[in-house]
Amino acid sequence: MPARTLVRRAAAAASLALVLPLAACGGGDGGSGGSSVAMTLATPTWNAGIASIAVSEGMGYFEEEGLDVNVVLTDSATTQAQQIATGKAATGAISPEPVILGRQPGKNLDLVYFMSYYKDNIYGLMVPEDSDITSVEDLRGKTVGAISLASASVTQAQVGLEEAGVPADSVDFVAIGTGGQQAAAVESGKVDALALLDTSFQVLKNQGIALREIEVPGAADLTSGGLAARASDLEEDPELYVKLGRAIAKGVVFAQANPEAAIEMLYDTHPEAKPSGLDEDAALASGVSVLEARLANLGIDDDTETYGELDPAQLEAMVQFLLDAGTITEPVDAASLYDDSLISDINDFDHDAVRQAARDR
Repeated sequence: MPARTLVRRAAAAASLALVLPLAACGGGDGGSGGSSVAMTLATPTWNAGIASIAVSEGMGYFEEEGLDVNVVLTDSATTQAQQIATGKAATGAISPEPVILGRQPGKNLDLVYFMSYYKDNIYGLMVPEDSDITSVEDLRGKTVGAISLASASVTQAQVGLEEAGVPADSVDFVAIGTGGQQAAAVESGKVDALALLDTSFQVLKNQGIALREIEVPGAADLTSGGLAARASDLEEDPELYVKLGRAIAKGVVFAQANPEAAIEMLYDTHPEAKPSGLDEDAALASGVSVLEARLANLGIDDDTETYGELDPAQLEAMVQFLLDAGTITEPVDAASLYDDSLISDINDFDHDAVRQAARDR
């Protein structure tokens, strides 16, 4: 079977749940504008990569906006899209694939980004440093490990293989979970390569596993998305999304200014995120390195005064990436995927004051 057909079928399977009856879904926690709000993240556990969200909780940034936010951890962006589309969550930091797939003929998903979160591409492909694999072409007949087969990292790797002319059925993708499971898969030789995300790679490096990056064709200019919501909810209650966005932006600004304080707050509020078997200093250092790997892809630095802008060119590149590989069959207007009208209000806070509060911790 041709590789392009396999990639199309994988995409169709991943998006099957997105063909949803959206009538009578306008209420619920997500779209009512009430103080109790749910947001989703595609991660199985709390970890250093999402420490900025723990800061928004711990520093009371959500509370300052009058919000009681329930952070729901999910297995994939597809699950996130389902939860937002059905009104079970107001928003989620979600990768673009299901958002774009939801605009294909026969789908009735209408999610729109109102803010960037993962500004740059957090997904990638790496191999052990001493591997003889030097390009995706060398993955033919090899085994690639991922957190789960529903991960966007698998989608990107498969599309990259397609772009390079490597048949999808010549590469075996396997789920290897998180943390120690990933390390064991590499050290035992169970996998030849890893399709993971920035923070997972850093965790492995912290464990002394030397890795080398393999370029995924077409992936360099992609975005990993941001905060998305139903278009109807954004129109009906923009103030809710301004409040959510502002609280999340403050957490990112704080974490960038003082990663150590952000990790300490994460470990205090979500102790399950703390690495086991390490003393306090080592656990802190490990968490900081993972958070810094994520911050490098969030589009934040010491001088940022407008956080959350999403580059339309990156969304266009994402659409073209999926279109070229046959993952989607119809063009999607990238501009329709993003509404930047709330960015000014989201950033209506004193960024320097947040940075100073971080440094004073």
